[in-house]
Amino acid sequence: MDKQLAPSWHQGELTMQQRAGTEKRMAEIGPKFIRQYLPQQHRDFFESLSMIFIGYAEQPLHTNASVLFGTPGFVQSITETELVINTQYSMGDFINDHLNVGDRIGLLGIVFETKRRNRINGVITDINQKSIRVKVLQSYGNCPKYIQPKALLPNSDYGEFSRTTRSQLSQADRLLITNADAFFIGSRFDDGQQLNNRGADISHRGGPAGFVSINEQGQLLVNDYVGNGFFNTLGNLLENPIASLLFCDWQQGHALHITVSSQIMWQDIEQIGSAELANTTDIQSKNAVALTERTLCFAPLKVEQLTNGLAYRQTNPF
Repeated sequence: MDKQLAPSWHQGELTMQQRAGTEKRMAEIGPKFIRQYLPQQHRDFFESLSMIFIGYAEQPLHTNASVLFGTPGFVQSITETELVINTQYSMGDFINDHLNVGDRIGLLGIVFETKRRNRINGVITDINQKSIRVKVLQSYGNCPKYIQPKALLPNSDYGEFSRTTRSQLSQADRLLITNADAFFIGSRFDDGQQLNNRGADISHRGGPAGFVSINEQGQLLVNDYVGNGFFNTLGNLLENPIASLLFCDWQQGHALHITVSSQIMWQDIEQIGSAELANTTDIQSKNAVALTERTLCFAPLKVEQLTNGLAYRQTNPF
């Protein structure tokens, strides 16, 4: 293994881990948990997918969050360190011409029915009009915590794309966001060093419907629940606050993409927890306070609605 490529964490992740007190545990876990290859169960998992979420850079600081669709097998694990992904079917926003050989991308496979997810950070080694080849730089699984299960069926209106761009959230946007039980965030850290822990990333954020709120300034607020302690996303945001949020309207088959500037707000758990718990009888709110040390604040810079962009719609709720 090339020692120059081996470090698990970049400086933003290390800073977050130190602030949260997880740095010693992560120093041990990182080299064991984050691989430079796909174990066989992960290879089988990615080949079974009918969608894969992708984070990629459109501009030096701007990472786009999107999703690609296909029938199982549209993602091929040709070796334990390489994937080939058919990129012909997206939300109508993904174009291979936006990518180049050498670009760093983030990939997330998630199956809502089984609440299983795995992540890859990789580099594009080949590209054509129909597909990209990706070399695995970092591969790891995520726990099912906070994934809200849902069953999906094909969306008959998929492909009749239209796009609307605006500078502020509409009332419909606000309703979608504040009723969502998940969103996806594309982030990026790249200081020019060719290390495995640089580049774009995409991750899932989930919780009970309403876990995202909007304040009077139009900023999105998200409690950062206790997770694996890696701080991949927050470490990126600490170094590069420009990110992309993707909200999927699985009921209607539409998607909302928001370019944001982000801020990480740390909280005094004992002080805030006691104050909030004294003023609420809502069990979900109490649990959220107990699990939260940070709040993510996202200020929208650009809003895009992608009509009929999702190849699947949700069936009856679980």
